[in-house]
Amino acid sequence: MTGDEWRESFDAAFERIKAADIRAAQTRAIQEVMGWVYQGNLDAARAAVAKLPADKLTELSLAATALVALADEETRRRARP
Repeated sequence: MTGDEWRESFDAAFERIKAADIRAAQTRAIQEVMGWVYQGNLDAARAAVAKLPADKLTELSLAATALVALADEETRRRARP
């Protein structure tokens, strides 16, 4: 592998690592919001939501809606005789 090939390979790997780190940070931020909501600390949840990028707000809303549906489904399942 030449120096240029090595550099290109390194740069590509570094970009993948950066992208993965960004995704992980965004996941942690969304988990923080859900944790505050679960604990009933809506002020902290609002502050955490305010820090999220706009595109993550839609994803968070969709995930929360799905979570509500799953919890309701399980509640109904358990209530059956």
